[in-house]
Amino acid sequence: MLTRGLKIARFAAGDLLWKVANVVVLAVAARVLPQEQAGLVVLSQTASMILLSLGDLGFRASGIRLISLAQNNAREVVRVVMVRRALSVLIAGLPGALVCSALLVDDISAFFSLALLLIAYLPYFFSMDWGLLALGQTGQVAIARGAYGLVLIAFAALALVFDVNLTYFAFMVLSGYGVFAFICWYFLKKHTAYSVSIDGKHEGVTKLNVGAELAWTASIALASSFAINTIFHSLEILLAGAFLGENESALFAAPFRLVFSIYAVGWILTQYFSPHFARLLNGELKSKLRFFVVFFFYGTIASVATFLLAPWLTTIVYGDAFPNAAVVMQWLAPTILLDSLVACQGTLLVMHNRGLASAFSLGAGCLASLVVFLMFREQGIVAVVAAKYAAYIALFSMQTSYILRPQVRASV
Repeated sequence: MLTRGLKIARFAAGDLLWKVANVVVLAVAARVLPQEQAGLVVLSQTASMILLSLGDLGFRASGIRLISLAQNNAREVVRVVMVRRALSVLIAGLPGALVCSALLVDDISAFFSLALLLIAYLPYFFSMDWGLLALGQTGQVAIARGAYGLVLIAFAALALVFDVNLTYFAFMVLSGYGVFAFICWYFLKKHTAYSVSIDGKHEGVTKLNVGAELAWTASIALASSFAINTIFHSLEILLAGAFLGENESALFAAPFRLVFSIYAVGWILTQYFSPHFARLLNGELKSKLRFFVVFFFYGTIASVATFLLAPWLTTIVYGDAFPNAAVVMQWLAPTILLDSLVACQGTLLVMHNRGLASAFSLGAGCLASLVVFLMFREQGIVAVVAAKYAAYIALFSMQTSYILRPQVRASV
């Protein structure tokens, strides 16, 4: 138990440095750029969610699942997933992110600035941290993510000294992801140079099975789930941009980006446990409950801490750039608990190849958010926050109903 705790702590340290670096970028942008350009940096992190998720289309999760069940197929899985992700980012990720950018801004100049920032994220798709996670190499993933964080923090420090513009921020992100991708490639190359196997139960997984599960037609359900998940985490900002204007959208996005960075701790836990989730049998309810308690405990503590520290956090990060950010962050604080619970349940569904169940659950959350926002949109930011709560409540309810009705485990 102690050993696992240390492994989680080491993995979390690297990932938290990654998240802290992203927040540092926002803080520096708020201080060295005009407010309009600082708002674009904030909005670029929202648009990048579209790029990263639609550009993946569930292949990353499928890769983790397949390697977790049969590590002897690691090299084949890595090869196929890399090709699929490279194509999907061109077919779906980048176009989707550009459409998102067009909705978030009011003029063509701002659109091109957002597009430049988005291009800087493309090296992420050549990274193979997911392969290291599936092989249990969480410490090496922590090193790669920590290196990304250090690169961004170093560039941010330079930005405080020299006169910089948006192009500099794009180069900063590009450099961070370039270093991250190279380190992941270096470590994974060593681990896939030979074949191993977890145990005799899963040795029957063949390369033919790998190709079948990662085929474009086979990935539709999981891809739909990941695409809708992207919309789920971005919908309120997009609605604010479309109906309330660029300024209101940025005013909500600024505190939400800080809350979203705290959501990431729950995401860290799901990444660490995802291979374990993949190997859970449907009847192992005690194991599922144990994981659920871990996420509930984290979510409760993080929500309370965020509510109490919101005035300090928003002042440290944004200064006076975004009025009322502290109040909105306090309103959003309880969603951290909700996000940690749906992250746990959503990962269980995805790791059991239940893409349609995940997609329908997320779709229900998006629909609830849209309905509530349209009902109360005259209330401005209050309507946006209410829509976020409606989304989480609907998503959690749907996920729970699917998990309580387990299906026969799909073959891999």
